[in-house]
Amino acid sequence: IMVSLVVWPPCAASDAAKGPAYTAIEIGRFDVNREDYSSKEAERAGRVPDEMLDTIQRIMIAEFTKAQVSPKVGKPGTAAAEDSTLEIGGKVLDSKAGNKTARYFVGMGAGQQKIEVECVLKDKRTGNVLAREVILDRKVGGIAGGDEEKGMRDFAEKVIVFVQKTLQAGDAGIVSAKTQ
Repeated sequence: IMVSLVVWPPCAASDAAKGPAYTAIEIGRFDVNREDYSSKEAERAGRVPDEMLDTIQRIMIAEFTKAQVSPKVGKPGTAAAEDSTLEIGGKVLDSKAGNKTARYFVGMGAGQQKIEVECVLKDKRTGNVLAREVILDRKVGGIAGGDEEKGMRDFAEKVIVFVQKTLQAGDAGIVSAKTQ
């Protein structure tokens, strides 16, 4: 199965009616609740290793930088004090590592990789939540069964679309990386 994503160009807020112009994005590591056994999804989310959380964060920073969503993109604490900063964080709700071999040889959904995260977009200065959305990405196939990092990149692209939709809706403004 092939999934196509359209990534809109970054929006530039030039008037005060659109809200503050953000000049930086800090991407936090997603949280997991290792004590929640209330459902099979919550239990799987609690088993996500720290290494995978670090990899998701690294890939998201790389994809946001490549998409030029903001002039500055990094981990929490990397924005300068004078920057107007957006924070991206959230909680992993479900995760399946998947099985590349099953995707390749069996197909039809066998061995699918899944990541489901409640993403939160906040204004760093005020702490106000600008948007919250559950983002789900599944990898059910691909060349030679697909690649785990490709699945994470696809997830990051969906987060970019979520952020850009929020900014375009007038809830927040951002200074384009291309104009800085």
